[in-house]
Amino acid sequence: MDARLLSFKVLLEYEGANRWLKSIRNDHFIRLKPTKIIAERSIVLTNEVMKWQRFLDSIIDENLIKNKASLKFPIRNVLRLAIYELIIDEHSPDYAIVHSYVKLSRKIIGNYITGFVNAILRKISVADKYIFKGESPVDIAVGLSYPDWIVKKWINQYGEKKTIQLCEYFNKANPLMIRRNELKIDHKTLIHKLKIDKIHIERYNNSENFYYLRKGAGALLNNRLFNNGFISIQDRAAGAVVELLDPKPGEVILDACSAPGTKAFYIAEKMKYNGELIASDISKNRINMCYKDSVRHKINWINWCIKNAEEEEFPLLDRAIIDAPCSGTGTIGKNPEIRWKCNRDQIKQLKRKQLAILLNISKYIKPQGVICYSTCSLQREENWDVIDAFLKLNKEYKIDNSENSLPRSWFKKQNIMEIFPPRDKLIGMFAIRLIKKGK
Repeated sequence: MDARLLSFKVLLEYEGANRWLKSIRNDHFIRLKPTKIIAERSIVLTNEVMKWQRFLDSIIDENLIKNKASLKFPIRNVLRLAIYELIIDEHSPDYAIVHSYVKLSRKIIGNYITGFVNAILRKISVADKYIFKGESPVDIAVGLSYPDWIVKKWINQYGEKKTIQLCEYFNKANPLMIRRNELKIDHKTLIHKLKIDKIHIERYNNSENFYYLRKGAGALLNNRLFNNGFISIQDRAAGAVVELLDPKPGEVILDACSAPGTKAFYIAEKMKYNGELIASDISKNRINMCYKDSVRHKINWINWCIKNAEEEEFPLLDRAIIDAPCSGTGTIGKNPEIRWKCNRDQIKQLKRKQLAILLNISKYIKPQGVICYSTCSLQREENWDVIDAFLKLNKEYKIDNSENSLPRSWFKKQNIMEIFPPRDKLIGMFAIRLIKKGK
């Protein structure tokens, strides 16, 4: 099986399943056992076709003579893959791409469709290049492949120029980032040991312990340093939320929506494994993932537990971090299908859940204690609207304006962090420190 056929099968199954693309793809990898080259190419093809789906469909529909709504998904997915390779990828010569997909369509659909596929692909291959104009919100949404409602929201929030920057940034490849455990290994030793295994990293700006993974991603998960918890996969923006919380040794701290646990491990490091760290999540399966990662880190100090943060009780806390369930629109660059899965009704539901979690956890904070509320969403409803509603309902809290050591460009106001991906070259992240009044 080649990468094109494998990609077609993955995308076709995705159309009729309420599952994440990566999960479906991994199932195919386990069952079919493709070579490394085929697997890597199919990851690129499926992710990119998912990302550019609306743009690719606009080209297909533009070149159809008959009713575009009648084009069935097996044929549409063949054309999406082929047009992506013809227009965006340019990995192979046009004639080879056309020939390959005509042959593929014969194999998986039938002889009757090959003439149609051949004609439409040849027509597109000799046409003038498709140019993004960006003359209206709809042009931006189609040309850069996003839903209309997201583009309109971002234009209202950021303006048209920044919205285009944001959409274009998310459409580029986003490198992995890793965090070094400062208690286990120093910078020079890390660089040296990873180079031996042909893994190359580059520090993120002025960060002491966060790095871009520039080369060797395939070798990382089998690396001894990773398998012993010396390094973890974590975006600098996610780590910044922990630094904004500013955990101290000896405190009682809650990570209220902890899974998959990367923030909890960073909090534990900041606490120097001294005090009490409670890490809860509503999902048993996701907490089991945290337990497994604890083995990798060789840490049995964290108190992992299954709890519903909206309603269950907790002990009195010095600090709590609420990395709330959210739409994840700040991570579209790493998770392209979020742009299609997310919708306005979902965001309304998430907003209610986020506020409920914040109101419940706020009851268990000691006077002068701190809550750090965060999301990896860019949507105002999940960020500012939740905080505004919380502060109106709970007069015991205020925004904490104490100093922090994070880059000032990330903050519009003291301790209200709003990371803008094109500017900061990170995932989108919102985080705010709230302090409980009293002595």
